Amino acid sequence: MSTVGAEPRHHPVSWEEFLDLDSDLRRDLEIVEGYVFPRGRRAREHQKVARRLSAALEAAAVERMRDSGRAECYETNTEVDVLLWEHPATARKPDAVLHRCLPDFEQLAAEHVVVAVEVLSTWSQRRDRLHKMAEYAAAGIPHYWLVEVDTLGAVSVERYALFGGIAPYRHIDTTHRDMGGPAIHATDPFPIEALWRSLEVAPPE
Repeated sequence: MSTVGAEPRHHPVSWEEFLDLDSDLRRDLEIVEGYVFPRGRRAREHQKVARRLSAALEAAAVERMRDSGRAECYETNTEVDVLLWEHPATARKPDAVLHRCLPDFEQLAAEHVVVAVEVLSTWSQRRDRLHKMAEYAAAGIPHYWLVEVDTLGAVSVERYALFGGIAPYRHIDTTHRDMGGPAIHATDPFPIEALWRSLEVAPPE
């Protein structure tokens, strides 16, 4: 077990040392340029909406796999380490992520990710809009979504994409709950749709 402890941010560590941390401790940490930082508290509505988004991505992925005759394979995850680059070690935990299927025990990396989603919190606005956006683009993740929430659920969804695989991201569109229409109506990387009601903190049955 690594000697890196609960306050490992004072000196850089390797990716291997980060992975060697206790899994319960690592769940609430991210590593950026070799330095380890706490992710911060996530409110109930933040976590609920992230799970709803992951479910929407999964439903769309299942349809895509069926349409392709299983020639394509996708998975979804929430709050899982995505390795952006190993030297110096940088890995983030998107609130929801759509990625290509991986063999068991293979590390999820930026090259596998199709869509990374961050749910905005008051404390995370600058990090998600500036730092993560730049990092995800530099790592080549093709689609990045930002979702604002309130106590009822998702309020807005901003979609960004790389064009020609080249950073920075370009804004695709923004939907807002008060403007009507679906919360998500995407055609790229494949059709993905979600209604606002499906992104509520407590959606109706």
